[in-house]
Amino acid sequence: LRSRFQKLGHGFGTAFRIAYTLSKTMDDGLNNTADAEIDGNFQREWARTLQDRRHRIAISGSIDTPWWMGKLRFSPLFRFGTSAPFNLGAGGDRNLSDLSTDRVNFTGNLSDIRFREPGTPIPSALLAQFSLQPIGANSGNLPRNAGTGPSFYTFDLSVTREWKISERVRFRPVLEVGNIFNAAVFSYGSAFINFAVSAADQTAFLVPTRTYRQRDMRLGFRLDF
Repeated sequence: LRSRFQKLGHGFGTAFRIAYTLSKTMDDGLNNTADAEIDGNFQREWARTLQDRRHRIAISGSIDTPWWMGKLRFSPLFRFGTSAPFNLGAGGDRNLSDLSTDRVNFTGNLSDIRFREPGTPIPSALLAQFSLQPIGANSGNLPRNAGTGPSFYTFDLSVTREWKISERVRFRPVLEVGNIFNAAVFSYGSAFINFAVSAADQTAFLVPTRTYRQRDMRLGFRLDF
């Protein structure tokens, strides 16, 4: 959905664009953890990819200001995506293969395997439903990428102003600010949770290990002639 540029009066003008994407992305491990838990059996690896986000929304636009505000152009960009999955495994060769893609056993409801923010109470009842597969077992019963991770959102802003030096020459500096509010947007990095480590340190169980980029600022200049 896109609007044409329109004047609002008093020197203001605006245009905007809204994009919505509905998608589902599946794979059998075609990424940095491409080995199957059971050698050669990629059929049971078929699941949502780590990059899958069912709903995505991007809102962008531009706002022109009058001379008494410096004739600046503000261009905001807001992006949102619903939760992506993450994988939960044993992180060791418990099935005596040469791969490190073992997963664990789970006796509960898969929809309960959701991320939790740092500092929130440990879900003891949920933790008790996990167990390591016996050493030498072929596999655990937990599907690949069974966890529900955090959603994603960013708000970026660029500010620019154009000076007309001559009929053909224009000069335009631009300030770009990423994650303008410096919000902590959680993620799992490689989206893999080592259950063996988390069982020893339960405070880290199902807690994201990383955040997306912090606020950054870039200053650039453009000369058209």
